[in-house]
Amino acid sequence: MILCVTLNPCLDKTLTVPEWRPGDSVRGFSVREVVGGKGNNVARALARLGRKARPVTFLGGPIGQHCADLLRDDDRLDPLVIATEAPTRVILTVRTEGTAHQTAFFDPDPAITPPEADALFHRVEEAMLAGGVTALTLSGSSPSPATHGLYSDLIALARSRRVPVLLDTYGPALDAIWGFWPDAIHLNRPEAAAHLCRPAPTDADLWALLDDWGRHGVRCGVVTDGPGAVLVRHRGRRYRAVPPKIDAVNPIGSGDCLLAGLADAWLSGQEPEPMIRHALACAVANALVWDAGAFLPEAVPSLEAEIVIEPVCL
Repeated sequence: MILCVTLNPCLDKTLTVPEWRPGDSVRGFSVREVVGGKGNNVARALARLGRKARPVTFLGGPIGQHCADLLRDDDRLDPLVIATEAPTRVILTVRTEGTAHQTAFFDPDPAITPPEADALFHRVEEAMLAGGVTALTLSGSSPSPATHGLYSDLIALARSRRVPVLLDTYGPALDAIWGFWPDAIHLNRPEAAAHLCRPAPTDADLWALLDDWGRHGVRCGVVTDGPGAVLVRHRGRRYRAVPPKIDAVNPIGSGDCLLAGLADAWLSGQEPEPMIRHALACAVANALVWDAGAFLPEAVPSLEAEIVIEPVCL
């Protein structure tokens, strides 16, 4: 069982509309709802890869209950839910039919209380003590001060149980990591830029960041750049991976699918280059479908063969 933690989930609602302009009264063609939040996408992708995954997340109010129902009924997942007083947020994406245009409107982040944050930690601890947890993924932003240090605490917990941890976060949650570090970290280039406080970091800056993570014990560090080259440091060796060019349907969630592919390959004991190919192919496959994490697993092997990997000299 892989536990997939999300601190800032949402109901992802997509409204498809005809061509429009601000100020128009617009009647939509269709509405599609899925449970968003990066760790929920990771769990969905892992299930596609044949892994048993369980989302762990905060959910509150009627929207939160609806999200729990969607995870169970649509995704066939068994979420470990920590109830919150604050309602779960909604992200409304307006998609213009026949074009690549889409605009997302985000509700404010919920205010998670310290007791609710403690409850999530203890639920994960109980699951680990019960046995059978093979990996822990920690994904997405931290919504409030009570949760900023939660990933750091969960990393320490997992490392004490010798459970591998894969982290994909940014901002205060990443800044709060200290002491124990995860086995793997993924950031995209803008997140790395914000972490380094540099608006346009060079590859040399990013390699230095990956090397610094390595000194903290991170065995695999990954920095993605949308459809561009991916920088990977694995056990002291550097690689540049170039994905194939595709006509993307929706790239949202591709980083989450990369993390899922990385976890899948990690647990299979793959060598670095096959691991990188698998993780990146899952990300590319995700961009070929609309719903995050709902890629076709049969597309992954052919995409792996199209990825170019170059060792980079230190």
